Amino acid sequence: MSTLPKSDRDWIAGVAREGVVTIGDLRLKAPTAQVTAEEARPLVESMVDRLRALSGAGLAAPQVGASVKVAVVEVRRTDEFPDRPEHPLISMINPVIVNRSQDEIDDWEGCFSVPGLMGKVPRAAHITVEYTTPDGDYVTEDYAGYVARTIQHEIDHLDAIEFVDRMPDMSTLTTVQNWLANRA
Repeated sequence: MSTLPKSDRDWIAGVAREGVVTIGDLRLKAPTAQVTAEEARPLVESMVDRLRALSGAGLAAPQVGASVKVAVVEVRRTDEFPDRPEHPLISMINPVIVNRSQDEIDDWEGCFSVPGLMGKVPRAAHITVEYTTPDGDYVTEDYAGYVARTIQHEIDHLDAIEFVDRMPDMSTLTTVQNWLANRA
């Protein structure tokens, strides 16, 4: 683990990241409000910068203390997840999942708001999402695989749901260190 950047080592060890709201903080359970693209633009820019600094795949506004419906997703490979499929930046304002496939995939998830832990969560394999971009464009887009999982995770934050709330089997909850040591 010592070859990983300090930011990755901290997340794996369960150290809360500065500026990220963590589980137990009531802001994660607060209702979120819709916002206009113009109002959201500065927050989106800040969240994208924060997401990249964290080397994460997604970030939702409640995780940075803002009770609005904004999420950003950018899937990149990292030292701890070198095989993760990449996807370019998606900035979503007032996102709504309008369709979910019946087929679900159980897979591992972690979260900056639940530092140091991972668990298996079932998610729809394919989704259709409607949202507004920071430029004010209305988009309806289909997503599949890892990016669909990440989007569902981030939209859950906008509905005051953490990944642990979606775990049907809490016996899969483990530390990131144990998960990394035991993955094939």
